[in-house]
Amino acid sequence: MERKIVIVGDSVVSSDSILNLDFRSDKSLLDGDIIVFSVDISKYYAGESFQGMRCLDNDSSFRLRADCQHWRSELEAALKHGKTVIVFINDSPQVKAATGEMQYSGTGRNTRTTRIVTTVDPYESIPVTFGSVVRRSGERIKAVQDLGILATYWHEFGGHSAYEGYIESFKGTALLETQTGGKVVGGIYQQPSWKGTLIFIPKLDLSSAVDKRMNEFKQKQKKKPVKDISAEARRTESLLKKAEYSVASQLIAAITGLDKAARNATEATPPPVWAQEDRFILVKEIEVQSAINENAAYFLKLRNERTELELALKKAKRLRGLLYEKGKPLEEAILLALKILGFQAENLKEDDSEFDVVMIDPEGDRLIGEAEGKDDKAINIDKLDQLDRNLKEDFSRQEEVTAHFATGVLFGNAYRLTAPEVRDTFFTTKCIVAAKRSHISLVRTTDLFKIAQYLDRCPNPEFAETCRRMIRQADGEIVIFPTIPNEV
Repeated sequence: MERKIVIVGDSVVSSDSILNLDFRSDKSLLDGDIIVFSVDISKYYAGESFQGMRCLDNDSSFRLRADCQHWRSELEAALKHGKTVIVFINDSPQVKAATGEMQYSGTGRNTRTTRIVTTVDPYESIPVTFGSVVRRSGERIKAVQDLGILATYWHEFGGHSAYEGYIESFKGTALLETQTGGKVVGGIYQQPSWKGTLIFIPKLDLSSAVDKRMNEFKQKQKKKPVKDISAEARRTESLLKKAEYSVASQLIAAITGLDKAARNATEATPPPVWAQEDRFILVKEIEVQSAINENAAYFLKLRNERTELELALKKAKRLRGLLYEKGKPLEEAILLALKILGFQAENLKEDDSEFDVVMIDPEGDRLIGEAEGKDDKAINIDKLDQLDRNLKEDFSRQEEVTAHFATGVLFGNAYRLTAPEVRDTFFTTKCIVAAKRSHISLVRTTDLFKIAQYLDRCPNPEFAETCRRMIRQADGEIVIFPTIPNEV
């Protein structure tokens, strides 16, 4: 017997076997076998806003409350009678709705009437406190565990699903989460008083699936010369209808399969509360549960260790940023390299001053650096001018009359997206001339990488001191580091 699907809210797909209902409908759900539900408040009139939310007029306020209560009651009845309810989580927002109460101030002609409003969340139409929907969107979703009843559906339509919200403090069994952060975007919820299953899944972009299917059809067809534009338009329209029908059939089959899997999973009678008392617990249950708990603890330990290792790996890779990064990541890579060379190195941000790099040599010399990365060009004079200003500012900050200018160093990562061995000139001619005038050392970050890579692998204090001296004494020239010992 064909299963009857009722879709409420967002009309995901149309078919003879499907009944589509508006969110404002007063129809019953009991004629359906499978319920696909989306909250939808787009048709409730809001003439103003309040506290950053849409504020519904009186009519829409009462209508929305009544509709939420209607669906709450219908969904509760459907679940109790063994229906499968699938909820697509979308970003339908919370709104301000009138309570029916009024507040009066002033007297006579100065009397003012104020409506009292309260926040209404359309997810109040779900008949259980499952958690709270936080409206945030994204595309990267991962499975938390074996997807079970959701496996087939997700295999076919997971690639066309994106989340518009996640469930905070989800009370059910989480199956899908955001790629990072562990926010629940899909799962199942069951309770003893229900014979049915409540399933939450991310919103489906059916147009994406149709586009993919249409492209598949186009690739299968042999290319034929198009006689005229109208013939091509008819061909495209025909393929589109064929793709829409194919995807609709696939989705109906997936929803029906999801329902079948959910019903098979709930055929066993849920244990009554009394049957879960200690006096009925079997020794084997205790042993297996203990093993499960130990396994879970071990898995948690491994996951924590993996997190720590991934963080360590990220730090270990940071030095490679000298080859291809710009901005803050490039600055971090430079600081790491300078520390490997033996400098004290850090960013400086005090009051109105902000320097990319401040270096103190073990010999006591002070150096001020700026970092610049360019995608497909040489480092120009702009960053050097900024470094000039920073050096003067640094000098003015020193209290001693006999203070000396710090040595300036411009770190350049030119043509950063190109392999180091085929890069063009790192600094423009104007930049080089200005560097000589201001006695600013120029460092190619690709050269710095080679030196830091060697010293990180083979600490060599004498070689490191020589490299530091080359940076200090370049005096307006491009720093030429000494040959790495094992390359001689």
